[in-house]
Amino acid sequence: MTTTRARRPARRGRPPEAERAARRDALLATAQQLFLRLGFGRTTIDAVAAEAHVAKRTIYDTVGDKADLFVAVVRRLSDQVLAALPAPDSPTGRDDLRDFSRTLLGALLTDEAVGMKRLMIAEAGHFPEIAERLYDNGPHRYIEMLRALLPPCLPDATDAELDSTAEDLFAGLLGEPHRRRLFGVAPAPTPEETAVQVDRVLARFLPTES
Repeated sequence: MTTTRARRPARRGRPPEAERAARRDALLATAQQLFLRLGFGRTTIDAVAAEAHVAKRTIYDTVGDKADLFVAVVRRLSDQVLAALPAPDSPTGRDDLRDFSRTLLGALLTDEAVGMKRLMIAEAGHFPEIAERLYDNGPHRYIEMLRALLPPCLPDATDAELDSTAEDLFAGLLGEPHRRRLFGVAPAPTPEETAVQVDRVLARFLPTES
């Protein structure tokens, strides 16, 4: 007698959270490529949908309109930067700040990050309604992380002093290397060059180690 194995019913319902997150990440990666290749104005939801092999409705339901998509791409980049270094809940001092600063600077001087920064600057003037969202989901998140790592390094600083130091430190870390990258007159730095830049800047902001 032949037995027939019962066919397993097709899975129905919403996909698991991990699968949804992976699909969203793939969609944002595709959108970033198109924004970098075509610019904000020439990138359309139709083009992203076709390139990502999804329905337009999927983009609207998952992320939103084109402005939302652009902000989500910026947010994805900052998520990747912040996830690159698992910072401790209680920062221990200069080593944590140095390690994060090197990770941050190296990530923000890549071709992809520099290309997105050019787009952010260009579109902020045309679309002021999304400029603050772009800042909050990009630079402001990096400054907040630096601010969280500063107290052990500057134990006597007030909250206001830590706030301003974090902003100044972020600007100092980027400095001329970032400006040269924006103008396209310098290649991405090596890890060794990034380390030298970070150490030079931290020496200006932190007390000398005894």
